[in-house]
Amino acid sequence: MVYLPHWPIPSTLGNKKIDYETVFERANLVLKKLNNPHQKLPPVIHVAGTNGKGSTASLIAKIFECNGYKAHLYTSPHLLNCNERIILNGEKISDNQLFEIMEETRICSDGVDLTFMEAFTIGAFLAFAKNPADVVVVECGMGARIDITNIIEKKLASVITSISLDHTEYLGDSLEKIAFEKAFIVRQNTPLIVARQMESVNKIIKIMADDQEALNYFYGSDFDIEIDKVSSKFDFFWNNELLLPSLSSPALIGEHQYYNFASAIACCMSISDKFIFNYDGIDKAISEVRWPSRLEKIENNLTKFLKNSNSEIWIDGAHNEGGAQTIVDWLLAKNDQKVNFVICGFSRNKCKNSFLAKFKNIAKIIAIRVNGEAYPEQSEKIYEIAKSEDLDVINGFELIEALKIVEKISKSKPVRVVICGSLHLARDVEEVDKIISLNDH
Repeated sequence: MVYLPHWPIPSTLGNKKIDYETVFERANLVLKKLNNPHQKLPPVIHVAGTNGKGSTASLIAKIFECNGYKAHLYTSPHLLNCNERIILNGEKISDNQLFEIMEETRICSDGVDLTFMEAFTIGAFLAFAKNPADVVVVECGMGARIDITNIIEKKLASVITSISLDHTEYLGDSLEKIAFEKAFIVRQNTPLIVARQMESVNKIIKIMADDQEALNYFYGSDFDIEIDKVSSKFDFFWNNELLLPSLSSPALIGEHQYYNFASAIACCMSISDKFIFNYDGIDKAISEVRWPSRLEKIENNLTKFLKNSNSEIWIDGAHNEGGAQTIVDWLLAKNDQKVNFVICGFSRNKCKNSFLAKFKNIAKIIAIRVNGEAYPEQSEKIYEIAKSEDLDVINGFELIEALKIVEKISKSKPVRVVICGSLHLARDVEEVDKIISLNDH
């Protein structure tokens, strides 16, 4: 496989050496035994980036569906079960189908040391190849250059969403280094959509896209949006012309979703010579798309911890500095009298000072351990990191205790609680909901 031949490949990324050729070589050993399903997929749209990948990918798939096409979707990680990662024409893969493709993958990978992500992605390729569709939207895992999803050579289009500092031990310790990694999804003469970014990031991506003669479309120059603060609707501009006026307010909460949706729409516009997208279909997708645990309001048994009926509990998968800023922007835009609490837990070594510092003078932080996480960070360490930033923080130990602390401090006054730091917190939310339900009975 040849990637950007004019660019030198760094021997190290951050602090950890990764032999990208080995990643694809071992995957190809298995794929060949499976008769190369990755070469028999429906047309592929590849989505990479740090923040907004899942939201953008899900909207692209939804736009296709609302315009009468069949669309598959591959995302990671999952919240509650692995079936969530593989969506076949709008439905999670069944247990039977999942077992069959993974058993085929297991048999053909005998003697090959695959990671979980590699094995599961190969299984997903197998599922997509066996089920006809008009398009498959594939979310990149980590990075792009070294990501197993990038083994797909022929693509219909590529999208790079917002880039932030994350996985720095693998991808590099600057936005520019990470942009370099993400830009490896580009392919010759294939549309590349680039979301709203720092200018330094755009420069790196532009150089690499031009090197591959990719057809590139950048937010702010090739497509743009204007948000109506009163109606919450927005206009979409393509090549400096108003193309889609007064689109519905995004079903997903937060101003950042407008920009994610802009990239998704731009992706569809870049391939409108191959597919027909009408205004009503696009608008319907914007108002109906769902993506769990992205500023999602919780309305289950957890609300019983908060006595005031005007209190709110939200969950968001934010785990890096960019995600934290998104939550802060959303909280500041509320401009009401509710007291803000941020309950946060992380994967091991993922709690960063820069993440927690965003909430200074914005919210009281309660540190917890993520029980649904295989390798959780201890709440004590999160507490100490927050203390080092002179933040208002309490060690809550676990989710139930944290919610009790919120109610005790608030004294039944209205509060807004955001649970964030790890997508695996969705499992904790579900478990607490079940515990309360059982206790009620």
